[in-house]
Amino acid sequence: MNKRTVAALFKQDVLDMFNSWNEDKPMRTGFPHASNILAPDHSFCMRQLVLAALYPDQCERPQTKPWDTLTNARFLHGWMIHEKYQKLFLKYGKVVRSINGKPELDLTHFDDVRLLYFSPDSILIQVGLSMVVEIKGYKQESFIQMDEAGEAPIDAHKQCNFYLHLLELKYGLILVENKNTQELKVWCVEYDRELVQPYLDRIRQFRVALHKTENDRGLPARVCSSKRDRNAEKCIACKCCFSKKG
Repeated sequence: MNKRTVAALFKQDVLDMFNSWNEDKPMRTGFPHASNILAPDHSFCMRQLVLAALYPDQCERPQTKPWDTLTNARFLHGWMIHEKYQKLFLKYGKVVRSINGKPELDLTHFDDVRLLYFSPDSILIQVGLSMVVEIKGYKQESFIQMDEAGEAPIDAHKQCNFYLHLLELKYGLILVENKNTQELKVWCVEYDRELVQPYLDRIRQFRVALHKTENDRGLPARVCSSKRDRNAEKCIACKCCFSKKG
């Protein structure tokens, strides 16, 4: 037996498992999820949101690229960090329960006014108040630059603040783990209307765009110039997008 060959084959099998894990996840079609609304400007696409809402059967999972394997491995690792804390909260913390008695641990909500799905990492009772908990894992080089006496990490703050708005809560907690050492840093943040306003604008614009498309007044403009654009290659609505007038 060539042991190096066996090891190499096993390594490839494991790497392929990360892609299989990603492919097993259901595609997010239908009305948008909070993560779609919170996307950075360079990857946000109103046309994609409208197409995924109106033509879910025409959406397709993007073809896996060689460089996707490491990305999928990182996503899975991040998800496991979330699960670790959620299990701790459930057993030892004070987890808020929904009206159906389900623990608020990545529990999916649907806002039928805003036409939006959202799933806070957790909602806990702390100092007698219901607080959204946003969990993040950061590499050591980023983690050591964070100061608990200063501002919370901005992306986590924006996400937590968005949930505070949707749930009409005043305070949230941001928990960041150092992926290298498992050290923690935590911030308590207060709801900020100004911070959430750009995402409320996106929600309003989505509803307007959806209404126009449903009434045959045209789709939002196409952002990508071809199917080979970086964002197009990762888009579940790519084929549908380029099959329709732009």
